[in-house]
Amino acid sequence: IIVMKKILLIVVISFLFCNSSFAEKINVKEGIELPKDISTGYENPWGLSCTWTKDSQCLTPEYALKIVHKKDNYPVRLGEKSIRMELRKGDCHQKRKGSYNDCKATPPAERHELTNRNDIRGKKWHTYSIFLPEDTPIIDSEWITMGQFHTINGNAPPVNLDLEDKNFLLVTRFFCIDKKGCNSHHAKNRRIKILDSENLFGKWNDFIFNANWTNNKKKGYFKLWVNGKLVYHYKGKTIGSNDAAIHQLGIYRGEAKNSNEANHVVFYDQMKIAKSCKKINLKKLGYSCKDLESQELKFVHTIK
Repeated sequence: IIVMKKILLIVVISFLFCNSSFAEKINVKEGIELPKDISTGYENPWGLSCTWTKDSQCLTPEYALKIVHKKDNYPVRLGEKSIRMELRKGDCHQKRKGSYNDCKATPPAERHELTNRNDIRGKKWHTYSIFLPEDTPIIDSEWITMGQFHTINGNAPPVNLDLEDKNFLLVTRFFCIDKKGCNSHHAKNRRIKILDSENLFGKWNDFIFNANWTNNKKKGYFKLWVNGKLVYHYKGKTIGSNDAAIHQLGIYRGEAKNSNEANHVVFYDQMKIAKSCKKINLKKLGYSCKDLESQELKFVHTIK
């Protein structure tokens, strides 16, 4: 009887451990369904990067992405919910055994990225809001990207939003379209500080984008407003031939080089896409289409 009780106890503990372990993983193959409280206009489900595989499943830790609630004292821009994403040292993307692995890349990288599966072409308005906690660590890393417009076929994303030291940067690679071996530091690309530490941490910041995603040099354009102020305007092709843009959010960074605290946490909310400014419903965020579209910059970025 004593032996049977011990066996039963072991079985129960094993069952609980297995269930607990399973609860701490997200099956990425199932996709991520985002509620309308957080995202509108984009197709569901979104894709989330894998960090390891098991039994043909694509898995990532539960802390990588959580839908959190205002009632639980999490930061929320509007409504009742937002997304919390977290990246820890050693979290490397890999779809399947033997496939590309961030940890073994040159240079090594770490990521948890949320990707919408829409192929984005033509004239579009996009918004999203971002919240970086006040205790966000400044780490030794080659780059820290917290949002980007990538392309399906291109290696260099046309637009990144990067955390660099204690500032937030707009990084563009429009010059790199249809080119190999090109990077953001080329003189014809742009690296622009759009938020400093005083305005970045511990508060929500709103990003509004208007673009014509096209390979037509005469018709393409890209604009960015930060908290209602126009900070960048580009005219020229925005994607390569027979290509399309895709929207990615999350944390993608060069490998954290030190062994100190290297956990990055970021919150996202109000992720929207529409064909016109009116349909994106900016009034709730406190902005008007008329005001945004009336703003101009003395310098418009063009590439000859």
